[in-house]
Amino acid sequence: MMSDAVVTAVKTLQERALRARNTYELDRIERALDELLRNPENPAPAQHRVRSALGHAHEAIERRKAIAPQTELADHGQEPGYVEFAFQEIEMLAWISVEPGFKEPDRALLIDLALGQDAEMLAERDGVPVARIRERISRCRRQARQLRSKMDLAA
Repeated sequence: MMSDAVVTAVKTLQERALRARNTYELDRIERALDELLRNPENPAPAQHRVRSALGHAHEAIERRKAIAPQTELADHGQEPGYVEFAFQEIEMLAWISVEPGFKEPDRALLIDLALGQDAEMLAERDGVPVARIRERISRCRRQARQLRSKMDLAA
């Protein structure tokens, strides 16, 4: 029998997998789901379970890379057909998506910024003055820096 927190965490990760944009994130989610299902009666809050499972998955992937470094499969003269997003960007998007300290409008704004939107584009889309969007961006970035520094200090 799974606890309600684990059921919620599994649903959250499954929804996130549907929005995943690369294989690295899908691999992390798959490993996180495995961890959740290995301990189905854990009563910890769902947000904590998701964050913890994703962190452990990242560590496992990093250990795998250290043990068996990836090698280039193509000839050295060929251009790769596809280059994945930088892992740091993926980590930042993942953190923004699960950080409980953000309100949903702030989370959506930070995700839009991380995906390459700028103040002018967001102002036009939302029908508000650019100055207002820049204020929101400044406030959200400050909050993100504070939350990230608290997280780094706790680690």
